[in-house]
Order: sequence, then structure tokens, then C-alpha cells
Amino acid sequence: MIWFFDRDGEKLRYEISHDRAAGRYRVVITQPDGTELIEEVDEPTALIERSVELMNSLRGEGWKVA
Repeated sequence: MIWFFDRDGEKLRYEISHDRAAGRYRVVITQPDGTELIEEVDEPTALIERSVELMNSLRGEGWKVA
């Protein structure tokens, strides 16, 4: 799944993927300058909890879903 966020004309990409072979979930946040924050979790529940935390943090920083 991919979401795009916007803040004052800047774009941020938020992606969740699943590596079936490794059994892990990955969250990749690509900042406007191209740098990436990558987090991996093992369980779907942990993915949902962490994703909610990250998205709330982005909203708190002024990012809006584009």
C-alpha cells in the first residue's frame, strides 16, 4: 500500500509492503529530499500499531494525505 502526503507543496511517500519469504512487514517513508526511514516488524498487529503512530506523527507535523 502506498500513501502520498503533502505539506506546503512538499511531497512525502509512505509505503507498506510484505516480504512473504521473510515473513516481515516493512514501512518505508520517503522524505521530500529522497532520504528514507525504514522500519520492519514481524506481526500484523505490530504493523498496524506502528503505522498508526507514524501517521499520527506525520499529521502532527502538518502532513496531509494528498
